[in-house]
This record gives sequence, C-alpha cells and structure tokens, in this order.
Amino acid sequence: MDLEFRNLKYTVKSPLKKGKPRVVVKGVDGRFSSGQLVAIMGPSGAGKSSLLNAISGYRSAGVTGELLVNGQPRNEHQFQRSSCYITQEDLLQPLLTVREAMDVAARLKLPKGAKGHADEILQELGLLEHQHTKTDRLSGGQKKRLSIALELVNNPPVFFLDEPTSGLDTVTTVQCVKLLKQLARQGRTVVCTIHQPAASLLELFDQVYVIADGRCIYQGDTAAMVPHLQSVGLPCPRHYNPADFIIELTENPAIIDVLCEEMMNGKLYKSAKLDAPLAVAETSQITNAMDLKICYQSEVDSAEKEIMLTNEKCTYKVPEYQENSGSISSSSSQISQENSSLAWMKVHKTEDSGSYATTYCQQFSILLCRMVLQIFRNRQGLWIQLIHHIMCGLLIGICFFNMANDGTQMFNHLKLCVGLVIFFAYTQIMVPVLVYPQEVKLVKKEHFNRWYSLTPYYAALTVSKLPVQVTLNVLFCTIVYFMVGVPFAVARFVAFCLIGNVVSLVAEGMGLAIGSIFNVRNGCAIGPSSIAPFLGLAIYGFDFAHRIPLVMNILMKTSFIRCGVVAMVLTIFGFDRQPLECNDVYCHFAKPDVLLKYLDIERTSVWLELITMLGIMFVFRSLCFIGLRWRFAT
Repeated sequence: MDLEFRNLKYTVKSPLKKGKPRVVVKGVDGRFSSGQLVAIMGPSGAGKSSLLNAISGYRSAGVTGELLVNGQPRNEHQFQRSSCYITQEDLLQPLLTVREAMDVAARLKLPKGAKGHADEILQELGLLEHQHTKTDRLSGGQKKRLSIALELVNNPPVFFLDEPTSGLDTVTTVQCVKLLKQLARQGRTVVCTIHQPAASLLELFDQVYVIADGRCIYQGDTAAMVPHLQSVGLPCPRHYNPADFIIELTENPAIIDVLCEEMMNGKLYKSAKLDAPLAVAETSQITNAMDLKICYQSEVDSAEKEIMLTNEKCTYKVPEYQENSGSISSSSSQISQENSSLAWMKVHKTEDSGSYATTYCQQFSILLCRMVLQIFRNRQGLWIQLIHHIMCGLLIGICFFNMANDGTQMFNHLKLCVGLVIFFAYTQIMVPVLVYPQEVKLVKKEHFNRWYSLTPYYAALTVSKLPVQVTLNVLFCTIVYFMVGVPFAVARFVAFCLIGNVVSLVAEGMGLAIGSIFNVRNGCAIGPSSIAPFLGLAIYGFDFAHRIPLVMNILMKTSFIRCGVVAMVLTIFGFDRQPLECNDVYCHFAKPDVLLKYLDIERTSVWLELITMLGIMFVFRSLCFIGLRWRFAT
C-alpha cells in the first residue's frame, strides 16, 4: 500500500493564544512506498509526530488536505482496518504475560475460530523464550518488540511508529530498526519518526522525510540526501553524520526556506538515480499482495507479484532488487499464513462487518475475562483494599460503639451516617482519578487499532469491578452495622449494605469521569475539589430543616452524598424501629419518628433516595463515556 498526501495541513488551537490557531504542518506533500522503511526526521518541535499522527489518522481534528492510498482517495474506515499505530510509550497490559497478551490480541483481532500464529511471531521477534514473563518485567527493547508483535497478529500492511527507538540503548536501537526493515522487506509500508539517528543507523532506512518548521526540506532515498544538499551549495563535511548536518542546517530559517523551495515542500522525490515530480514518479511497488487483494485489488501489479492461494496457505514472493540500484535490496521472502490470513481476508473484504473482527458480545466477553484476571492478579492491591476496609470499619465501629440504640446520642447518629457516606465517597473517587488516566492511553491505542469498540469495553470495565467492590463494601458494612448496635432486621441490613454500594458506585463513576478527561496531576486537584460542593449540600439544613427554601431543597437533591446520608438515616431509624433506649429522665429523640420529622425527611423514603442516586450515577457514567469519546476523537 503506497501512501501519499498532498497539501497536508495540521492546525491546533493554542491555549495561550485565544482565537489564533497554530499551523503545525504547513501544506506538505509526500509519498511513502510499500516495501520501504521510511524515517520522518527533524528537530524538536518541527512537526514530526504531528505529521505522523495526521497521516495515520491518529489525529483527525484540524487536519486538511488529500490522503491517498495507491493513488486513490483514502477510505478512512477501510484504512484503519489495514494499518496500525504504535505509540512512543510502550503501552501494555502490565499484569498479563507475553503469551496471554498475544492470545487476547488474537481473540480480538481475528474472527472466532481462526487460528493464530503467536508462536511464529514470538519466535521471529525473539520473545518466545519470554512468553511466560509478565509484560511489566520486560526490558525496553522487549516491550517495543511485543508492541509490534501484538499488531502483527492480523498482519496489517501499514505500520506507523512514533519514536520507536526512544529510551533504547545503541545495540537495542539497531536491533529494533533492523526488525522494522525486515517487516518492510516483507512488503509492508513502515513509517516511523526518529529524532537524530547515528550515521550507521541512518543507512538502514530506505527513505528519509525531513521536516522543519512544519515544512518539508527533503524527501527521497537516504543515499541521495548528501548529494542533494551538495547540489544546493550545502556540502556535508566528510566523516560527518548527515542526520546531524541536516538538523543543524534547520537552525537557520533562511536555509529552511531554500531547502523547502528546492523540494517544492515535498512535491519532489529525490532518488539515487533521478529526481521526479511526485505526481508522476515511478516507485517500487513491492506490496503485500494478500493485503492488497483485500483492500485494493486493482492496484496489484501482476508483473511483480506471484500469488498462490490454497485453502490453508497464502504465500507471496518479493522480487529481488539490486542493492546498487538505489532501490530495495532483498532476497526472496516468503510469509506463510494459514486459516488466520484467510479469515482476516473474509472480515476485511466487506464494509458491513462493523470494522471489527469480532462481535460486540465477543469483545465484551474477552475484555471482561482480561480485566477480571488482572484484578485478581494484583494481589498487593487486593490486600491493601481489604485491610483498608477492615481497619476503617473497626475504627468507625470503635468510635460509635453501641451508640445507635442510645436515645441521647442524636448528633452522634448523624455523624455516623455522614461519616459512612464520606468513607464510601472518598474511597472510590480517588482510585480511578489516580489510575485511570494511564489506562485511557492504552485503551485509545487499542481502540484506534481496531481491537474493540468503546461500548463493549466500557461495559466490561463497569462489570469487572463489581465483585471485589461489592464484597469489600458488604464486609465493611457488616463490621460497622453490628459494632454500632443497629437493631438487626433483614430488610434494614440489606438496605444498609445497598446504600453503601450505591454511594460507592456513584463516587467511582465520578472518579472515572474525571480520570477519562484529566491527567493524574489535574485529577488530584479536581477530584477532592469537585466533591466538596456535594459535601456542603449534604450537611446543609439538618439543624433548621423547616426553614430551607424550595430552591435549596431541589439543589440538595443533586448531591449524592446528601441522598446517601438521608437514606442512611432512614435505614437506621426507619423500618418501624422501636423507641431507642434512654438513660436520662427525658430523651427528646428517643422516638425515631421525632428525629425524622425534625430533619424534615419523614416524607421521603430509602428507595426514592436510592433511585435518585442511581440517576446521578447514570449521569456520571455517561460523562465518563462521553469523555472517552472526546479523548479518542482528539
């Protein structure tokens, strides 16, 4: 698949300059041929990653211009199914082994019943001996290879990589680039950004695209870059790294203008043999015939491809090219893919397949199993949560020990109810605020690479947390319930535990909504501050309830903490509870009805408050879903 772009612009809105958007990529042209390893180079801030994001479709907002595949206008949905994007940061599921990560990828990216080739892929990438190692224990180079292996499961013909050598040592960097070159030699289009490679590393790339100040200053064969610079009066000193030299040239804006004008901002392609306009240049057409048959059948050149399809095997041969010709040098390479290749072809042949290899139900089931496995593998986290709930339950039980049946402790009863609801709220809101922003990055990459849709992922995310969360909440409620001396009744105990779980679900939904939009630093400030108004509305009016205006009564209903406190008071003092014990001569609040009337909550019910909290929970969960949609679209 040959990629081409014309007059490509990428505009972003600057938060510092209101109303003045900044053009990051300035109307560049370019072409990336299949079978070639392409490097996008440039100084920091030149627009390398922005160009890669625009070409790959990873960023669509603010992108204008023509994007073509094999000379034809690009179908974005079809192109996304035929390409993959590997981010600079190695985003992997930390608690899965290499084998488990590959199995999950195969189950999501291949149709049900299709046979994967995890062993072959891991063997090729040198990861087979580490297949039982957890991903968070891999080295930097191994993580990068695993990221590539996960996308090779369905054999996409186009690879985009953002700074694949970032953070790697010299030896690992060379191994990574050689691996990418091997993938390109098998007929794929491999495009990656790289900052300033060494001279020996630069020679491994077939094509270089240099960008500076958002404009193209060179595009063409790597071997033709130095002669081109010399032809415009900028000779590269002998024994000098050409990559360093051209990057240093970009420090002078006048030189950028000259080089950009010479290349016509990317409209020319510098070959080791000749220079040609982009629109009519003849380029190498080494392509993955199987993938082209799927998406762009008419573009396959039969003179260069030999396709042999059987029921279980698809083989293609890459023609040989002479190394001194300036083109790709490669011996015949052969890729064998059995049922998975044919199944992949069936899925991607039609456009009514929903863009995914599996159904929503299958995605939900696979993701749910993965999430539950990760939750129970995080034993340290489970122990921390268990100890936290038990210790807090014992502490609250000791502070309010046997007070719930004392008619003289009315204010302590209210403190108990408020304290319980605040415990559930703060415990559940901060965990997703701190943890979820990192997961959002991983989910965005997997969603963009067409692993799964957002709807089944969100459903699996919600369901997977319930078993542990409900169990710990019930354990906490049981400890508190019996230590504070609330009279036992099945309905009262069930309502007591139900209120705690609903409050925790609402708070978790609020935390997920914050974590889906903000990063950890901002979320740590927004989380506690956003819950403060709900807390203020929760305690407002308990000592002068009959003087609260109607508007304030309506506003207080929007506080899930208020609803939780009211429901907790109704649970402890409702359900036809008998009068409380009174050791004094007179206890004004010994009768539960008196307390409920004084607080002006006798006209409501536990179930009405629960329904209100469920409505608030639905709002927060919807905001989280919308936040994820917004993050994935930007």
